[in-house]
Parts: sequence; structure tokens; C-alpha cells
Amino acid sequence: MKTESLSFAHKVLEAVDDAYFEWHPLKDVVVYSAKLMSLLGYENETYIDSSALLARHIEQEDFDEFIDQLKKHLKGVIQKIDITLPIKTKFEKSMWVHCVARVVEHSEGDASLLFGTVRDISATKQMMHQLKKQNDWLMFAERISNAGHWRYDIEQETLTWSAEIFRIHNLETNDFTPTIHKAVDLFIAKDRPKIRTMMNNAIHHHQAFQIKSCLLLANNIKRKVELNAEIERDALGNPKAIFGVYKDITRSENMFEKLKLLAMVNFTIRVPIFFIDDNDNVVYQDISPHYDEESSVLFNYINFSITEYMEFKKHAKEKGQIKQTNVSFDKYNSVFDLSVTYEAQEGIYIWIVENVTEKFRKEQQQIISNRLALLGNTFGNVSHDINNVLGVALGAIEMLELKFTRGEKDISTYIDRVKNAIDKGKDVTERLLAFTRKPTVKVVTFDPIQEILDNQYLFKQLLLSTINIQFKFEQLQCMINFPQGEFINILLNIVLNAQDAIQEKGLSGQIEISANLIEGNRLEIHVKDSGIGIENENLTKIFDPFYSSKSVNKGNGIGLANVYSTMYKHNGQIQVEGKSDLGGAHFTLIFKCKELHETYLPQNSNNEFLSYQNTNILVLDDEVSIAEFVALFLESKGANVVVANNKFELIERLSNDAAFDIFITDMILPDLSGKEAVNMVKEKFPAIKVYSISGYIAIEDRSWDYPVLRKPFNSKELAEFLSM
Repeated sequence: MKTESLSFAHKVLEAVDDAYFEWHPLKDVVVYSAKLMSLLGYENETYIDSSALLARHIEQEDFDEFIDQLKKHLKGVIQKIDITLPIKTKFEKSMWVHCVARVVEHSEGDASLLFGTVRDISATKQMMHQLKKQNDWLMFAERISNAGHWRYDIEQETLTWSAEIFRIHNLETNDFTPTIHKAVDLFIAKDRPKIRTMMNNAIHHHQAFQIKSCLLLANNIKRKVELNAEIERDALGNPKAIFGVYKDITRSENMFEKLKLLAMVNFTIRVPIFFIDDNDNVVYQDISPHYDEESSVLFNYINFSITEYMEFKKHAKEKGQIKQTNVSFDKYNSVFDLSVTYEAQEGIYIWIVENVTEKFRKEQQQIISNRLALLGNTFGNVSHDINNVLGVALGAIEMLELKFTRGEKDISTYIDRVKNAIDKGKDVTERLLAFTRKPTVKVVTFDPIQEILDNQYLFKQLLLSTINIQFKFEQLQCMINFPQGEFINILLNIVLNAQDAIQEKGLSGQIEISANLIEGNRLEIHVKDSGIGIENENLTKIFDPFYSSKSVNKGNGIGLANVYSTMYKHNGQIQVEGKSDLGGAHFTLIFKCKELHETYLPQNSNNEFLSYQNTNILVLDDEVSIAEFVALFLESKGANVVVANNKFELIERLSNDAAFDIFITDMILPDLSGKEAVNMVKEKFPAIKVYSISGYIAIEDRSWDYPVLRKPFNSKELAEFLSM
């Protein structure tokens, strides 16, 4: 409710600046002055209400503190209520007020009237808060920079330190009162006279100074510091104090020493070094071994862009250090070896760059020469292998021709030899692929002794008639897991090398192949010869791909380097001795094996059980003979086969009413690709099963979703392929 009239006392109080209130505790009636009501956000009129109005503008915790002081005052514990607290106005505006109140009247021994004033101190509180915040920022900045400030009052002769200087000295503020004398004594002995002289000159002659020195802490620990001082003057220019900064430079000085050492090491080889901080400023340039006016800027030395520079900084900061060799930023007109190390403690990037353009060009020329040499050696070796295979096939065909002219019917042996020779030729082309990409290797389980016996004729046919080869095997049966074709190729390689070694001594000689089992389920196959042997100093070189003691036209098969690699990849070992009991070298091949106590019976071929009875198959291949072979084989298995040799014939076959279950296509044809052919067929027969064949062994299309059979292939391989 509003009052009807005001007493004279109230009129006087309204004239002062402070807002006030009267509180009648016995009735809980509060008279709020007009200024107090205005302060709380109401109309500028005196108002009478209970204490609840005041409570609405004060947090409960603060109001409880006010009531607590009131109780203590009423009991005489404290002379008055004196409290600073935050309030919220009617419009939720935050303010700070200072309230002072005292009991002024009593009734029958009880307090009957409490009078108080309320002052808005928001501006003062804000200023104090800002000053505290700035002081906190200053302390935080000092902590980050490892620096503190100090001040010596010339008139009062007093020295004050900031908290960070106490921390630098490992001292507590309560345990140490700084003076000039005490402060100087904290430095190492040899620097104390100089520091005292500088302080005296600053005090009496008003001279600023700067010095680096060491503090001697407990346990003889030294801390490097930098001391800077300036003269503080009053408005008239008279000196009043010395103000200084005290900086802990231990880490930076240690870093500087490390950088100097690094520069001294690199100075001998004149490798340019650039020390650049986080803000891209050049630092410590004077210790760079290449320092001069023109090359002291990184961008004057290495011609990269700002974007590339920032990327190097980013990765160096993430990883600590990055190194790149043979990097260029101008299409290899200039080439650099580049190292960027980020020293996180000091925020410094150390750039070590070396122009290696000439070295790079020489290396590239050498690499090209080596590759050409390897390529020539490889093709020489491959041609040697292919000639051997063709020799076997040609000899077998000539024997077939003689048998045919004589009317003899027993020609199966020579047919098998032709087929075997073609298989070996296929192995040669697959090995050639190993020089360009990782080949697909099929590991099989077989009896290695039986494999050698089955191929005796191949060894004998490839060797000169003057060289006697003997096979000496114990009564043993075992199985190994190894690429079957590679097994014989490795032995042929070693045997042909043995023949070349024998020819170094003369035309005739002896080669012996034997085998035995050793402990640990391992099979040893020995190849000895009567050739010139291998000198001890060359034993470590013979598996080097660039080493050969023979002319290229003699060849070395797939090369002993590939022999070693193949054995290693398939958990085998190869050992060599320079001399054997036959006089020449002794090679030992070691395989993990499983010994058998009964004769091994190989699994029946898929060829035997493959059946395509009443299956319609479409075959597409531009090689007529291959298409006819596939068709003839599938027809023997009961299939109905339709053949196309080009795009035109494929379209014609698809236009007929026949429905096909399987489509077998070459991957590359003169007038369309395998993908195009498959798309044409699947458009009409979406559920058709697709197989592909290809003679391009170097092509590997990862987007091709269908199985591929490499040419050439025989009926057994075709059957296994189609049964997948």
C-alpha cells in the first residue's frame, strides 16, 4: 500500500543520495523509500510492505546471510549490519548493493525499528572485477612466458616481486622478503659484482640495464634468467622507481645451444638450415651454415608456394618431424632433400634443405641403366627358357611325324611331351609377369619324388648327351605343398646352371639329384655337379639378381635370385656349398613335408566327373582353334555348344531363339571388349553364368567381376576352372 503522508524526517531522508528503508520487526512492516523502490525497478514512490518484497530481489543464500547478520545485531554480537550482495531488479537486471542497517528504537526490551541505507555499487564492483581479471591475466601471461615483474621504489628503498618471480626462484611468498642484497645473492657468485654495479648505476645514475645470468637454486640446480630494467619517472620526469622484467630462459638457452651444435655439425657439409618460429619469423639465422644476405630467406632458396610451405608446417607440427627425399616443386627442374623438425617447447621449425638436383639426375640415369640391363638379362633368360621348351616340343613333334609316316600307333608318349612342353612355356610367361606385378600362385599338394621321376625325360632332353644325370632316391614317400610347376622349374634352373659350370671345365661331366628325409618332417633334395664349383667369395653373391658369372646367351633360367625368392615365399630354404664330392657345387633344397607310410593316391580330376548334360553354352573367342577346342571339350561332357568368333556372329547367335545357361568369353577381341560382350548377353539373359578367358597375363582389371582362365590351358585346367 502507498502511504498517505510523510513525516518530516522522511522528507529530510529523501533529500540524501542513498536509498533507505525502515523495518518494524515486531510487525514485519517495511517502509521502502522512493529511491529504493526506483532502484528495485518500481515507481519512484515510497512503499510500505513486508520483508517479502526485499526477499524477492535477493537470492535465498544471500538473504539468509542478511537475516543471520540481523540476528547477531539484535543479540548485540555485532554493532550493525554491513553487507554487500547482488540483487535483481523487477526487470531481472543484475546489480550489486551495499547495505548498512542499525536498530534505532526498542519497545519493552525488543527491537521495534531498524533503519538502513542501500547504495548501488555496481560500477565499483565492475571496476574491481575488471582489475582482478586484468591482474589474473597478467599473472597468466607471466606464467606462460616464464617471466615476472619487479619494482624497486627509490625513495622508499623497497623491492617488490610478482608471484612468478617467487616461482622462478622456487621460493614461497610468506617465507622470503625480497631486498636488493638478498636478490643479488641468489645469482651465481661470478655475476654478483656486475649485477650490484648495474643496480647502483640504475639507482644513482638512472641507467637502464639488461643482463643474462644464472640463479643458484637448492641442490646446486642452475636456472638461466634474463634481467631487464627501465627507469620509472613521475609526471615531472623525476626518477621514482626501477621497473624490471625477470624471465626464465633456461629452455630457450638450452635450445639455442642445441641449435648451435646442430649448425656446427652441418656447417662442415654446408647444408642450409633455417630456424623459423610459429609466426614465420626467422630466428637464430646467424648460426646457419649458409648465412648470407641473399640466401637467408627460405623462399629464396627453395621455390615452393605459400600453400606448400604451410602444409609442411602443419605435418611437422603433428608428427614432430617429416622427411622427404627427391622432392620437387617445379616439375623436377630442381630437386631437394627436405627435413622439417618442430621443437614444440620453443615453437621453432628447423628446416634442413639440400639441393640434390645433380645427384638425383645421376641416380635416375643409373636406375634407367640398371633397369635396361635387368630387362635385357630377363628377356635373355626368358628366351633361353622358351627355346628349351620349344626344343622339347619340336623334338616330340618330329618323333610324332616319324611315327606317323611309319604307321606306328604308339604315339601317346610324344603327345604327352608336347603338352608338357606347352605347360612349361606357360610357366615361363607367368614368371615373366613376376617382373611387372605379383603373379597369382596356385599351391598344390604332390609327391616331389614322383614329380621328378615323371619329368626325367625333360632333364635328359635339355642336357648335352655328354653330360650324365643320375637320380638317386631312397625308398621314401612324402607330400609337400608348393607350386607344382615352380618345383620342376627350380630344379631345371639349377641343373642347367650345373651344365654351364661343367662346360667351363670341358664337354663331359656328371650331375646327381638325390633326396632324403631329416628330422622335423623336412625333405632335402640335393643337386651336385662335377663343374668348376663356386669360389667362397662368390657364395654370397650368387642369389643377387644382378650377379652372373656367365654370358647372357647361356642364361640362368628364372635366375637364382628368383629361385631363392620362390623358396622363401613358400616356407622353403636353399643352401649352397662351393665344392661337393663330385668336384663342383652342391645345392640343397629343403621343404616342409608330410611323410607317408602308404602310396599316395591323388584325388580324381574334376575332368572325370564334369558333366554338362542338356546345358546350353555360348562360347565367344576370336581364336577359332581355341573356340573349337573349348566347344569340343564341352560337347564331350554333354553340353549343347554354340560358337561365335566376332561381334557380328555374337549378335546373330543372340538373335536366335536359343536360351543359354553359360557364357564363356575372351576378355579382349578385335571388335569389342569382354565387358561389352557380357553386357550384350546379360541384357537378354540376366541370370546367365559368365566365365572368361584371356591371353594377356599382364592385364588385371579389378572391376571385372567374373573368373578368368589364362591362356594357354589344357582340358584338365579348363575342367577345374569351370567347376569353381
